[in-house]
Amino acid sequence: MSRIDPHRLDPSCYPLKVEILARYADVDPLWHINNVAIAQYYEEARVTAGARMFGDVRIPTPAGERVLIAHQSIDYLREAAYPGTLEVGIGVLKIGNASYTFGMGMFQDGRCVSVSSAVMVFADASGPARLPDLFRGRLEEWLLGSAAER
Repeated sequence: MSRIDPHRLDPSCYPLKVEILARYADVDPLWHINNVAIAQYYEEARVTAGARMFGDVRIPTPAGERVLIAHQSIDYLREAAYPGTLEVGIGVLKIGNASYTFGMGMFQDGRCVSVSSAVMVFADASGPARLPDLFRGRLEEWLLGSAAER
């Protein structure tokens, strides 16, 4: 397991929250939410975050601009249970030239069940491309600082 910044275990540090209802179909034989479903819940949170961040910008565009996921990591810290609601906190950890990284934490009953990072790449018809200034500006509004920066 990677070293986790302790403030990422606190739901209040995330600028955006997305509620996910645990589904019966996602339960394993021990009545825990299975790890494939956890990855899908993070996907739902990323899509929701993108819609809130870039709501008036259509992606993909006719020119072939799009946002792709290049990498996702998940550290599982404890079981998530069914039935129940999970809250995914999400913010931007890093903004690069053509990419940005979401930092996410999943919580149930106030306890962190997992943390995730997802690297997203902006691309045009020919491949990775510089993030447009509009995107960069909106991403900066959702930055998630480290504990040392607060």
